[in-house]
Order: sequence, then structure tokens, then C-alpha cells
Amino acid sequence: MSRKRTENGSESAPVTSHVPVDRFGFLKQEHGNSSPERFSKSRITSSTDHDREERKVRKWRKMIGVGGSDWKHYVRRKPNVVRRRIRKGIPDCLRGLVWQLISGSRDLLLMNPGVYEQLVIYETSASELDIIRDISRTFPSHVFFQKRHGPGQRSLYNVLKAYSVYDRDVGYVQGMGFIAGLLLLYMSEEDAFWLLVALLKGAVHAPMEGLYHAGLPLVQQYLFQLESLVKELIPKLGEHFTQEMITPSMYASQWFITVFSYSFPFPLALRIWDVFLSEGVKIVFKVSLALLKYCQDELVKLPFEKLIHALKTFPEDAMNPDTLLPLAYPIKVSKRLEELKLEYEKNNAKPVQP
Repeated sequence: MSRKRTENGSESAPVTSHVPVDRFGFLKQEHGNSSPERFSKSRITSSTDHDREERKVRKWRKMIGVGGSDWKHYVRRKPNVVRRRIRKGIPDCLRGLVWQLISGSRDLLLMNPGVYEQLVIYETSASELDIIRDISRTFPSHVFFQKRHGPGQRSLYNVLKAYSVYDRDVGYVQGMGFIAGLLLLYMSEEDAFWLLVALLKGAVHAPMEGLYHAGLPLVQQYLFQLESLVKELIPKLGEHFTQEMITPSMYASQWFITVFSYSFPFPLALRIWDVFLSEGVKIVFKVSLALLKYCQDELVKLPFEKLIHALKTFPEDAMNPDTLLPLAYPIKVSKRLEELKLEYEKNNAKPVQP
């Protein structure tokens, strides 16, 4: 088993010729409907598709420059072009590098030489046993993470252990494994670690570490905001949820904790992550709302038990990125999210001790 090399020279997920896998490295299922490949419009199925993909890659290479050298200049000159191209999907061969550039993690890496190695080799973590216990649950159908104590599981352990030492207040929470695992499929251990730092500490967007603090305070805020938005923007479904006593904590917690990397088809998760790293958490709300609205007519017919099942097993057409994302992008949430955040903080303010 070998590892493919990405544009920035770092190693990403392994390539194997011994096991039938899809283009992302997941084991192919006997039934084609179970494979994440089925949602990927970017599969190269003809010479026309191949030519289109090559043109797209050339545009992106010109935009980012060698090793990302032109990226910041291009973003300053043509931010709308960058935003549009990211929303259309970053070429898979460039995804790892571009994720590092748009997240700010590349700068963190350059400013902290040797720190990751120090954390992995010389520090100990109180979370080591918890991390070891959960390793095999992360993308178990991907060839990189399948082998017990193999290179994928070792890399995942190293990244999670290093972060648990780097930020002892957060330590390790199970959902972090899917985020770290996703990153490791597109970049080296050290690159993945610093991107995790950039996300949780807020190098570009609002910090995410509250998703993993005790009591999951940021998750609770996001669920409150989502519930309010569903009632306001999809009132028929919101009323049905109220009648059936369905709350977002029953179906959406993992959407926020893993940014859709846990339960969504991989091609859709990747496209969401492209935008998430560029535009922030509002895309998680937009996708959630678009998905619920797309499936509304069926969901409002279901009683509690069937509703819970349906909210965890959406139909194939709803999971197609080229169907769902164009519905999500136009949804306006930024202003309302800020208002709901203030309302949540006011409702949950701790009384001042005398």
C-alpha cells in the first residue's frame, strides 16, 4: 500500500491495488447505492469530463501559485471569483493545500516549527486511552484507517493526542476523530494538526472549541439557533416537529460536532467542507435548512418513530451535492444567527454571585 502525494508535497491517503475502493479510498460495496462515489458529479466518465476537470485544475493552479505563493494576492484582488470557485468545489488533487490556505493553518505551521513533534514525542496526555479506544470507529470503511495499528490509525492517534496536550482544556472528545480523520486523507499529520488548531482556536472564523468543552456549550447554542430558524423558515415542518416533540438534539448534534463528516456521503461532506473552511459555520445551518426543506413534504407525514429514522437516512437525491448545495447557498442566515446568539446568551446568562 502506498500513499499519494498532494500538490504541496505532503502525503495524503494511501492508494491500494489489492482492495476494490472508490476514488476516495472507501471500500466499494456490493450494492452500488451504498458507495459515496454515486454522488460525485466530478467522476471522470468521458473525454469531455476529463477536459473540463483539467481546465478547472489549471485555473486553480494559476490562482494559488506554486505552493500557495499567489493565494493571498489573488484573494485580495478577486474575492468574488475565489468564493464562486470554492462553492463549485475545489479540485480533489489541490484540496489539501487549499484547505490549509483558506483556514489559516499554513501560517500557524510556519510560525510554530517543531511544536507538533514536541507534542507527539515528548508529551503525555490524559486522553490517550480514550483516543486508542475510539480510533477504530473513525471511517472504518476507508482503507487508510482499516488496519489495526496501521499507518492511518497511528497518524490519527498522533494528531488527536497532540491536540489533547496542546489544549488541555478541550483535551479529546470523540467527534474530533472524524474531523482529524477527514483532514488526514488530504494532508500530513502536522498539517492536519495545525488545521485542527486553526478551526478550534479561530484562526479565520469564530473558534469552534466550544463544540468540545464540557457540556458542549456551542452545540447547545447552535441547536437553539437551528430550531428557531426551522420554525421561522420552514414553519410547516417546524410545527410538525413541535407536535411530534422532535428537537434538533435528536438529529443535528453530529452535524455540528463533525461538520457532516460522520454521516453524510463523502462527496457531499467534502463540498461542504470546502465552503465551511472559507465561509464559516453558517454553511452548516444553510445545508441543514436546505435539506429539511427539500424533504419537508415527506417528513410532515411521518409520526415520531419514522420521523427519527428519516432524519438519519435521507434519500439519495437529497444527498447529491449538485442538488442540495445550490439550494443552500441563497439562504440568508447571518443576521438572524447573530440575533439568536444574543438571545441564547441572554436566556442562559449565569446570575452574578453576590
